[in-house]
Amino acid sequence: MEYKSILGERGRAADEQVLYDLRISELLEDILGRERDEFLRSLYLEPLNNEEIAVFRLNVFRDLMRNEVYNAVENFVEKIRESIDYIELEKEAYEQHKLGLHLDAALSYIEAVESFYNDLKVLGIRSQGLLNFLNYLQSIVESRSFRLMKERAYEAKKARDEIKIRVKIIGNRIKVRRYDEGKDLSAIIKNLFSRFKESEVEEVKHIRVTSEMSHIHAAILEGAFKFYRKEYEILKRFMEDFQKIVDDGVMRFAKEVKFYLTYVRYMKKVMQPEYLFTIPNFTCDGSINVKNFYNLLLLRSGRVVHNDISTDGVKRVFVITGMNSGGKTTFAISFGQLAYLSTLGLPVPATEASLPFFTSIMTAFPAREDPRESMSRLEQDITKALKILKQANSTTLVIANELFSTTTSEEGFQLARLFLSELNRKRAYCLFVTFIPGVASIDFTISLVAMPSPEDPMKPSYKILPGSPPSEYMAVRIAAKHRLLYNHLREILR
Repeated sequence: MEYKSILGERGRAADEQVLYDLRISELLEDILGRERDEFLRSLYLEPLNNEEIAVFRLNVFRDLMRNEVYNAVENFVEKIRESIDYIELEKEAYEQHKLGLHLDAALSYIEAVESFYNDLKVLGIRSQGLLNFLNYLQSIVESRSFRLMKERAYEAKKARDEIKIRVKIIGNRIKVRRYDEGKDLSAIIKNLFSRFKESEVEEVKHIRVTSEMSHIHAAILEGAFKFYRKEYEILKRFMEDFQKIVDDGVMRFAKEVKFYLTYVRYMKKVMQPEYLFTIPNFTCDGSINVKNFYNLLLLRSGRVVHNDISTDGVKRVFVITGMNSGGKTTFAISFGQLAYLSTLGLPVPATEASLPFFTSIMTAFPAREDPRESMSRLEQDITKALKILKQANSTTLVIANELFSTTTSEEGFQLARLFLSELNRKRAYCLFVTFIPGVASIDFTISLVAMPSPEDPMKPSYKILPGSPPSEYMAVRIAAKHRLLYNHLREILR
């Protein structure tokens, strides 16, 4: 039976400018933490083209957001990792050590596959991804090759357990001989030191150390095998007959499923009553209804405000105006991040999220300062706008921040009107952050406003709400407070 990827399929490489503008790379640092797996990182940089695959992944998350399923998958991955570690150690080990390491790899693998298969059967999983893997495990467990490997592994383990020796160290010489049931030195030592024991303590379990085996260990084993030829031959034949231990599909699953486990761990770290995640629902009618979404990066500072965004899909262009430093750009970036996460097939930071599946996300932010750039800022803005208009379609999301802001208000308004009109004609979605209030009055747009704090109108609330653009901005209010308006200056100059 062929293994079907738990990822469904891979996506396409994300646009570097979008990653920068939406601060996705910073977000990945928080999600991945100390994880430096380049394969895993690449999965978070590949938005999907196919809505069905996104739904496929989200259904896997539905299962994994149940603790018992998550724990079962995590334990399985750890056991497979243990088996692979034994195999890696075997490559560098002395010949005498290879036999035991190979057997340990097999025993870990067998236990992992059987226990995970039995767990999945009773956990009531529903996602097609995990059901596919359950069927794949069943085909392995019921196969003749697996049953034979299990039988021979237990036979080899029994043979290894029979090997008992005594080691005598005399100066720089070591003598090895068969264990002869003589005095139990362990009991003698335990009895000798029992007088120092003050109370009951937890017994420390034996931990097998495999990475530091030396030529001395190898020589001791070589001596032991001379006394236990039959047991040695059983171990040797097992390694020769079962050279491949871990199934390719199982290994691939253990590698790919980390995509899910890593994100679930991140969600558990973030989630509190006021910071929730939800499985997004992809709409067919073009509507958007996202409740209480927030910026994950702002959790570092603790200054997080929840916001909503909605449309029935008839109007798809949101114009965001309002007070300076009122959270307009953060609002746009936060929704852009949420949309990006949804295209990876990931739960999103909100209490409710219904939105289209965006096949492309594009950004137009102020250009970074570059003394080598020959074009003016306005020329760069126009170039970005033309590129977006050429590629945009009805499943495109555009996040535009202060586009055309370096020219006059009238010219900026006309350029914005032309740009947004074309996006509207293409039925694309856009969040357009601007200081030009007239843009919000264009008939096909939805006006959103950064609101001041109810307690102090001079301070922002960081809430973005539907409404008309303010008659005056914070800069005007500040100037009035300090008597720096035009009329004030005229009085001073008289």
